[in-house]
Amino acid sequence: MKNSVSRRLALAARLVSLLPLVVSALLLAGGSAAAQRASGGPMSLIIVDIQQAQRESLPGKALAAQRDKYQQNFQAEFNSARQALQRSDQDLAKQKGTMPQEAYDQKVKALELQVVAFQNRTQMAVRALEKSTDSAMAELMNAILTITGEIAAEMGANLVLPKQQVVLHEPRMDVTVQVIERLNRKLPTVNFPTPQVDEPSSSEALPSKSGKK
Repeated sequence: MKNSVSRRLALAARLVSLLPLVVSALLLAGGSAAAQRASGGPMSLIIVDIQQAQRESLPGKALAAQRDKYQQNFQAEFNSARQALQRSDQDLAKQKGTMPQEAYDQKVKALELQVVAFQNRTQMAVRALEKSTDSAMAELMNAILTITGEIAAEMGANLVLPKQQVVLHEPRMDVTVQVIERLNRKLPTVNFPTPQVDEPSSSEALPSKSGKK
């Protein structure tokens, strides 16, 4: 029983540590691309560092701060619950042989149910945080793409490439700074939905800090 509970707790701890972050690829055509192709004009391109825009822009920083806040709250909650389960496991091990086997087996089953509920809630929290992060990231990426398209049209560029895919380029082709500046003005923050985690049933409630049901 003790090894089974310990393995389940270790698995749940790894799930809590997951930090999902979705980064979308960038592929744009400038607003004047069709006209330039029709006229047989030369190919013109600009470069954007998507990761830098996400990392250094105001909305990108706001997204990371909100994500980290919820992750830290979840980690604190589950660390406390895991410690309570571990104490219950240790206390139950000490009681073996001091009560009828049937009563002891019932307590073992009850503790295992709490561990399963703990694992389930941990997984739901990870998925809820992923969903909220994806939603906020989609808003941020949409703004980055829109602004990049505007700049491409203004500069007459008909191709936009992510900087990570370019080995060499002229500095003037990189419009990342302009994207970040315009992004900060148009979208100083993003909406990060509160992660919604379903509560476990009353029979599978997480243990309190005291380790009691």
